[in-house]
Amino acid sequence: MTRMVFDIAEEISSEKHLALEEERATNAEASFLKVLMVDNSLYPSHPINRHWFANVRFRKVYETIGYLIKEGRTAEPTTVADILESQEPNTRWLELVVDIFRNLIAYPESVDTYLEIIQEAHTKRNARAIARRLLSDIHKGREAVDTATSSLMELYTDSTKHDFDSKAVIKAAIERTEEAFEKSQNGQIVGITTGLIDLDNATGGWHDTDLVVIPARPAMGKTALLLNLALNSGVRFGVISSEQAHDQMGVRMLSIEGHVSGSKIRRGKLLSDDWGKLSNGAHGLANREFWINDDPTITIDGIRRQARKWAYTNEIKILFVDYIQRIYPTDAKQPKHQQIEEITRGLKSLAKELHIPVIALAQVNRECERRPDKRPGMGDIADASIIEKEADVIATLYRDEVYTPDSPHKGVAEIGICKNRHGPTGKILAKWDGSTFRFENLHLNRENQQ
Repeated sequence: MTRMVFDIAEEISSEKHLALEEERATNAEASFLKVLMVDNSLYPSHPINRHWFANVRFRKVYETIGYLIKEGRTAEPTTVADILESQEPNTRWLELVVDIFRNLIAYPESVDTYLEIIQEAHTKRNARAIARRLLSDIHKGREAVDTATSSLMELYTDSTKHDFDSKAVIKAAIERTEEAFEKSQNGQIVGITTGLIDLDNATGGWHDTDLVVIPARPAMGKTALLLNLALNSGVRFGVISSEQAHDQMGVRMLSIEGHVSGSKIRRGKLLSDDWGKLSNGAHGLANREFWINDDPTITIDGIRRQARKWAYTNEIKILFVDYIQRIYPTDAKQPKHQQIEEITRGLKSLAKELHIPVIALAQVNRECERRPDKRPGMGDIADASIIEKEADVIATLYRDEVYTPDSPHKGVAEIGICKNRHGPTGKILAKWDGSTFRFENLHLNRENQQ
């Protein structure tokens, strides 16, 4: 009985809270309409989706204000009411519009506040609707949860601002320039560090909204490079590993972080000093924050859902994907090039949406192995055309010793920057230790270029 009383009290409290929220939203809608009629110039600078209005009559008032302004006429109360009366006679439009204009206290300088309240109320209404659908469809299990998660993330994305006037663009550009200058003065790079000095100097690190593609043939160390870049980043990161299981990725990370042979770890042939190194490596990994999804059948939609969850729940700052051609399309019946187009564009859109860099590996066609110079280029990427267009940076990975066992360049990896939307192209050399999967600076004593 006591539990029932508390449940009823909680329900009444919740209903009161919702009623107060809706009343606040209704007042904001009316205030927003008044300031638009007071100052018509606020209309184009403060766009709003008409469906954000919960009050249907207010929505029609807003549409009429917009119609008059677009026609070059003044949207004042009497004119607005006259047009609405002509469309719907005997519906007391004049009384409503005049009441808003005369009896409501609203200030043009508070227009942004009114807009925020309206948008927030709209978002909450939709969120509650999604929650109700989830409860009614809960018998569907994971499908219902995935649908609700996707709907919530789309709701967040729809509320994100994407249009900016000249002042906002200039302000953002200046702020970004000042941030870059300040970091440069402090000896820092602008983006997220790669851990490789020459690569940082060429790219400025990994930048928000960028899609970086790293193509290579098998056995070059693509996945190892991806893990080195992830561990070097110094920020929270997520990894989509559709090829290797999370425990295999973990073993590689232990090998990299602990400077212990991966082969020794896999075979269990560890010496006494290896255990100390592994302990240090495990401690180093424990101090990092990262997440791995190893679903072997993950689709681009699945990546989008997972990345959004990581971004909003765990605040990851960079996403790594292994690898593009391994990701499943939403429609397997599509031609291969269309599948790759959907996946690549999806990754680029995700980078922009979450405002983080996305680093994706890619497979290279074997045709490059038939050439005297086997270094891959952009055109060697499997289904390359769309990747060439969408990627901001393309950096190929090549190790000569894979093809020439007695190569004088053993232990050296070449990272060829074929495309760099923000800077120079060229070749970067790095030290490669195949036993521990480590990529390191080839010249450790080189000073950072300013």
